[in-house]
Amino acid sequence: MEEQLPRLDDEGVPILEHPVEPQSPATRSAPAGPDLTDYDLVEQLLETDNIRELVNDLTEDLRKLVCWKIEEVLKEEVIKLIHSATEQSSEKLGEDIRTQLQLALPELIAKLAQEKPERGVT
Repeated sequence: MEEQLPRLDDEGVPILEHPVEPQSPATRSAPAGPDLTDYDLVEQLLETDNIRELVNDLTEDLRKLVCWKIEEVLKEEVIKLIHSATEQSSEKLGEDIRTQLQLALPELIAKLAQEKPERGVT
């Protein structure tokens, strides 16, 4: 059985041969259920235990989601701040380390030189 391809117009766009007429508002069936345009009725429906439980569950889920999102955003920002501070202070830190080594090395070398002959005597 061969599948018929749709006809195309001059620009290659498929031609709709059998359009379906949308239902007019008068022919549509009315939705079953309560009239949700009645504010008092909606308020009564929202007071039921089932709805309250759903709202409580939704509230808890949203609270957790908001907390998680805040944590993620803050973590990212703290990481950026730490990285930036480290980058900005790395040159100064390197200079401080070099200074401390230069100050401490003569004494350390002298101590090592004194200890070396003592080790050989043992």
